[in-house]
Amino acid sequence: MAKPALIMRPASGADILPYAGFLADPEVTVWLDDTAQVPISPARIEAILLREAWCLWALEHEGRFIGVTSLYEPDLARGCARFSVVIGERQAWGKGLGSLATRNVAAHAFENLGLHKIVSDYLEPNLASKKIHQRAGFTEEGRLREDAWRRGRWVDRIVLSLLAGEWRDARK
Repeated sequence: MAKPALIMRPASGADILPYAGFLADPEVTVWLDDTAQVPISPARIEAILLREAWCLWALEHEGRFIGVTSLYEPDLARGCARFSVVIGERQAWGKGLGSLATRNVAAHAFENLGLHKIVSDYLEPNLASKKIHQRAGFTEEGRLREDAWRRGRWVDRIVLSLLAGEWRDARK
């Protein structure tokens, strides 16, 4: 029996320091939210991973912790939540693992949680994030022009969403 390429599991205390290491790498954090542009303490990472997250999974590939994915800021009255994925282990980049995690989270959101909509965004120079969202079926809803300062210039934030009906139609 082949081992799954990606395992999604609950985060644990053992993930805190490796995730802190990922968030200390400027090549990992450059396209993340502004909150990741300053040092984040292990205590704050522990709170995020183990206590504050609504739906968060640690990602493993070939027996190694490589990052996290989550649904957060749920608005259950509207059936909506925000989505994020961070592949922090550089050796795992370019293997389709972010796309696989995104599809798995969408399936959970729509099949198990009964959500109507998942919202996400990325900074436009991040082509990997653009591909991850496109492969999962997200639709661009808008652009926040010059919304973040990265690498010495202003960059646009692309806002996207995936609706439950679109996701179901794409699976037929």
